[in-house]
Amino acid sequence: MESEIVIVPVIFGAFSFVVWTIATNIRRAKTARIVADLHGKVLEKCSASQELMGYVQSDAGRRFLESAASGQANPSARILSAVQAGTILALLGGAFVAVSNLHHDVDAKELLVTFGYLVTALGLGFLVSAAISYFLCKSWGLLAQAEAKF
Repeated sequence: MESEIVIVPVIFGAFSFVVWTIATNIRRAKTARIVADLHGKVLEKCSASQELMGYVQSDAGRRFLESAASGQANPSARILSAVQAGTILALLGGAFVAVSNLHHDVDAKELLVTFGYLVTALGLGFLVSAAISYFLCKSWGLLAQAEAKF
């Protein structure tokens, strides 16, 4: 009975994560397609190179080019997301290990400790990944470029 208390939320959480990931990717793909179509239509309207150069040099043209270039991932936001996920997972794993001390059933205790260590390791992996990404982006100058845009 106690193992179902852990298994059902884990299955629900995994299913929810898969659905969320698919929905997010579909939304991003639709947005990218719409933006690409819009950019294509704007560029088709410019029949001469002089007209295109005049548009690109205007404020609206600059915003247009910046929005086209914004398709690149923001390294700071991605690093922060990895830190957030790592922190949450590490704390959740620690909570599972702490809760395991409240159970007297050996099987439930082993399940919670095992699951807690796995979730903690996953969280620490996210944190290590974020640290490596931060130092690589900093050494490549990507963070300075992202800060200069804002």
